[in-house]
Amino acid sequence: MKRVLSKVPAYLRNVLLLIFLWPIAAVMRRVCPSYRNLWLVAERGFDARDNGYWFFRYLRKQHPEINACFVIGPDSPDYSRIAALGRTVPMASLRHYLMYLCADYLVATHVQPAAPDIWKFYHLRQIGIRPRGRQVFLQHGIIKDNMLYLHYPKVQVDLFVSGGKLEYDYLTSAYGFPEGIIRQIGLCRFDNLLRNNSPRNEILVMPTWRGSDYPSGEAFPQTAYYRNFQALLNSPRLLELLEKHDLKLIFYPHIEMQKELGQFTSPSDRIVLAGWEHYDVQTLLMQCNLLITDYSSVFFDVGYMGKPVIYFQFDVEDFRKYHYQEGYFSYEKLGFGPVVKSVEEVLKALEGAIERGFKSEPLYQVRLDTFFPMRDEKNCERTFEIISSLREPH
Repeated sequence: MKRVLSKVPAYLRNVLLLIFLWPIAAVMRRVCPSYRNLWLVAERGFDARDNGYWFFRYLRKQHPEINACFVIGPDSPDYSRIAALGRTVPMASLRHYLMYLCADYLVATHVQPAAPDIWKFYHLRQIGIRPRGRQVFLQHGIIKDNMLYLHYPKVQVDLFVSGGKLEYDYLTSAYGFPEGIIRQIGLCRFDNLLRNNSPRNEILVMPTWRGSDYPSGEAFPQTAYYRNFQALLNSPRLLELLEKHDLKLIFYPHIEMQKELGQFTSPSDRIVLAGWEHYDVQTLLMQCNLLITDYSSVFFDVGYMGKPVIYFQFDVEDFRKYHYQEGYFSYEKLGFGPVVKSVEEVLKALEGAIERGFKSEPLYQVRLDTFFPMRDEKNCERTFEIISSLREPH
């Protein structure tokens, strides 16, 4: 069967496989306890570092009675950590397909939660093909842009988790979901931020990605992205600040830009070029004293811990050309730190933050408190309670 299916176009192959497995799944739910009352949890199928991991961890530790399984391949660098918590299933395996069709709850960080192929199943949903289980979108991060593919009815889920007040107001007014689907609960990974916040004299530079059409490979060094961040890493003044204050700088581009990490160079042992396989994003966020980013939503995580942020935005028009369109969030009016355009301005802002002992200025603290009126360690608990209250699967 696998040989026959390999000759069929991907979308049609998924449809045929689902049709073939649907009656088998119905039987499995009745006769096999491991497929009954199942909570299937996932991120992207190759990692376990985000809201999916923290929710699964909460389930295993606080509700071991729940029949939960995490979707991840055995070759993932995160596999042993998640397997130590509980049951796993390889991404896109036949068993994953069966579990996807059997599960009562499908819980994940990306659209079409826990699907064998996130984007192919996203498009299958557009033609009405969906699983029986309740679908929970934990989110990958706080939404600040107008992400059209997440609008209703392109996305149809039973619970859409929101992490902050201003985000919630925007999503409920602009994304078109029926009342009650979007809930301001807080992101599951936020629990650990307050619990294990541990600054270690580190500056974290974490720029986001630029879209699939952004120049790459041999063309990448000509981009403003490369030129500006490499100029920052090469700055003699930066090295002086790091030496003077005994600081380390970690440069960790978004996972979609990690393929270009080898094109950057570090002039000092105090500057680390960090690859995703060896560094955990949340650990970096908890260990840093300050974040320098361009537009990455990880600044919300850093703000949740009350740490200062610097926005290095040298290519606003170019960024919007390749990336999501601007939503409700104005960095100048709502941001948790100064917006700067040049390496010199970055270093001036960094020097000021060092002199303040890495304390946020009062203006930015007010903005932070407005965005997160509730900051605690109960985000996983609230998520579990609301999922549990969802009506029975159809």
